[in-house]
This record gives sequence, C-alpha cells and structure tokens, in this order.
Amino acid sequence: MKTSVDAVSGVERKITVEIPAEEVDRRIEQEFTELRRMVPVRGFRKGKAPMEMVKRMFRDSVEAEVSEHLVKESLTEVVKEKDLKVLSMPGVDGAKVVPGEDFVFSATVEVVPEVEPVGYKGIPVVREKVSVTDEDVSAAVERLRESFTQFHPVEGRGAAESDLVEFGFTAVAGGETVDRSDSTAVALSGGVPYGEEFERRMLGAEPGTTRAFEVAYPADFPNPKYADRTVAFEVKVGGVREKKLPEMDDAFAKQFGDVSGVDELKGMVRKRLVAEGEEHSRRHAEEALRKALAERNPFDVPATLVKRQTIKMMQDTFRLLASQGVDLKKMNMDVDKMSERFTPNAERMVRVSLLIDAIARKENIEASYSEIDAEMKAMAEAEGMEYEKVREMFSSEERMDALRDRLLERKVLGFLMENAEVTEGAPE
Repeated sequence: MKTSVDAVSGVERKITVEIPAEEVDRRIEQEFTELRRMVPVRGFRKGKAPMEMVKRMFRDSVEAEVSEHLVKESLTEVVKEKDLKVLSMPGVDGAKVVPGEDFVFSATVEVVPEVEPVGYKGIPVVREKVSVTDEDVSAAVERLRESFTQFHPVEGRGAAESDLVEFGFTAVAGGETVDRSDSTAVALSGGVPYGEEFERRMLGAEPGTTRAFEVAYPADFPNPKYADRTVAFEVKVGGVREKKLPEMDDAFAKQFGDVSGVDELKGMVRKRLVAEGEEHSRRHAEEALRKALAERNPFDVPATLVKRQTIKMMQDTFRLLASQGVDLKKMNMDVDKMSERFTPNAERMVRVSLLIDAIARKENIEASYSEIDAEMKAMAEAEGMEYEKVREMFSSEERMDALRDRLLERKVLGFLMENAEVTEGAPE
C-alpha cells in the first residue's frame, strides 16, 4: 500500500492511498467466498451455488463493501502511522473498487493543527493595583449588617421606601397574562425585580388594599417577560413590614467567627477585600495574557473545535436563562444569529487553548497526579464535602481530563505571568 499526506491548510490534510490490484482482487474473492458460504441461493444448498452465479447476483454489493472496508482500514492505518489528530472524516473521492485495477482514493480530513507558539515571553501586562480604603471596609461591613435585616409589621401607615411589601399580583401585556403570583414580597429599594416605576406605584399601599396600574418597560429590561412591553398590574397587598437593622456593636461582630469586636471584624473584612481584589487583578492580567497570545499567534483554527465551543457557550446561556425562570420556548430566540454572535469569542478561546497546550509541551509543564489530588482535596475542603465524594465526582475520564486541563492552564498562565513584563497600574 502506498500512502501520502499533503497539507491543504493549517488544519486540513489530504490523504492519498493506493492499494495494489492483487490485494483488491484477493479481498473481493474473499468476500465472495464468505458470501457463497453464508447466503442461501434458491435451487442450491447453502454453500453449493456456482461462484459465477454468486458473483453475478452480488457483484455491486460486494464491491461496495470491499471499498468501504479498504477505505476505513487504510485511513485508520495512515492516521495512526502519521500520528494525525483527526477531528472529522469527510467524504472520500474516487473510492470505488474495480477488479484487476489498483484501488486509489483520497480523503481530506480536518486535524488539530501543529502549533509552534511564538512571542509568549515578555508580554506587557498591567497588573491592577489593589487598594482597600476605610470607606470600602465600612461599606462592606454595612452590607454584612444589611444581610441581618429583619422586617417588622407596621401599623397606621402605607408602604414607604425600604419597606417590605407582601402581595399577590397578575401581570398582563398584549392581552395575555405574562406573569402572576399568589404570594411574593419585594423590598421597595433598588428596583429589583419589577423595576423602579413599579416600586413608586407601590408607595403608600396598605395591607388589604388592591392597586391597578401600568408600567412601560424599556427594551433592555432584564426580565424578558416585561422587556419592551407595557404591562398592566393588578396587585393585592397582603402586608407591609418595616426594615430594622441590628446595632453595629461587639455582640453583632462576634457572630462572624473568632473575633472579639467591631475592630477585629473590620480587620477580617479588610483582609477579605484585599484577597478579592488580588483575585480580580489576577484574572484581568490573565485575560490580557490570553488576548496577547491570540494576537501574536495567528493560525488556522479547526472549524469543528470552534463549533463545539460555540455550542457549549450557547448551552451554558440556555442553562443560565432556565435557572432564572425564563421559558426558553416562549423567547423565540434566533439560534443562527446567536451562534454567529458567539463564534468570534469561541474561535479565540479555541486558539488560546491550543496555544496553552503547545506552550506546556514546549516548556515541559505538566499537571502531576499529586497536584490533581491536591486540587480535589482543596475542592472538598472549600465545599465542605468528603474527599472520597469529590474523587467520585471525577471518576469519569472526561471529567478528570477537564480538571487536568484546568490545572495545566493555571500553571501555564502562571509561567507566562512570571515571564511577562508586569507593571502596576490603577484599576479600570
């Protein structure tokens, strides 16, 4: 068998195969012999029909089957011999056997490209300077205090700003009911989730009363049920509660772990804010590295990988919307336009992933078993789970590979950061 592999593009290879006539004829005869032995022919005992009759009856199907087997076997052999990382196997040109003639065919396959990364050292990166002020700490402590808010029933007045209003409602737009609830509650501050105009209409509402009003929502309103629609609400108020915050004293502070008072609580909060700022700074710097890598290394990206990544991004979006209570069937999403919008980012993600792998190979960076094991133990501790349960979560080869890839990317990005030209700058 003669074979050749020619590069059509950075991600395509044309495989040409030539199988000698002698081998073709041998395989055809072998197939006819097996067919004669197994297939009954009217008027003859099984295996006793004349070979010429068998050939006349089954020639087309035998030649088609031999052709299929030869293509599959030879392509598998070439792919293994040349160590091609094939992503897709398209149609084959010229794949038809003719007795007494050499069998010649070609196939163009999509492959994972051989990436030779360049310019990955000395990338200029601005690392955001982390600065936590006393005002930042006070605001964070106040948010903690807010999280312990209690609401107490009020008497003798209607709902005021920051009160919690309990109500049931029906929302109608364009003649159809788009939302309803028998019992819900909303704090009249911030406009979440029904908007600021809705909250303004609820000011002064008293328990046991009913209000009817319309709200015109902008096109970019987060809830697609309401976006770009005028919604008529009928609201039945069940109760109004006043917001009460706990006193900011040492007793309150002691609820947050091993702290003796407010000052220690503020110190703990400051450390957390610094850690969060450092994490935010790191992520921004790593994103700058990814962007620079992609720009410095233009090469053909396999369409198959881009399509897979695009589909994954769309699926993640659908899951997020569903988790927010959005009825996907009623959204009339244009999947083609959505795919088109996601494709450029998906292509960049695939390019960066291929570059990360290439840099890891070039610089001998690996994710060892001990590092993977340590990561699973850290996950168990962070989630309050038993280590064995986490190991069980990653028992499948697919999930373990995903974890290994994540660790490898982290190590490569760390290597790139160590070799980058890092300067400190103000947060964006």
